[in-house]
Amino acid sequence: MHEPTTRAGAVGQRGERAEHGGGGGGRAAYPRVSPCLHCARPVLRDNDARWIHADLSYVCRDQWGGLTATTAEPAPTPRV
Repeated sequence: MHEPTTRAGAVGQRGERAEHGGGGGGRAAYPRVSPCLHCARPVLRDNDARWIHADLSYVCRDQWGGLTATTAEPAPTPRV
């Protein structure tokens, strides 16, 4: 079971540097919700900073609902 994320700097908090692109680990900033690279369903980060689909599934599903061999991963953001 997970503890609530109430400490400063927890994933999803306003002050997190990685999500806002303010340095910290060299990770690229992603939008809060992105389409999945593999199945195009919406993905976001869970409390452990892992990508998860909006329906709370880590594994992707095909168009008929069957499980695939891929897991949630955000599609690259288009450069404008």
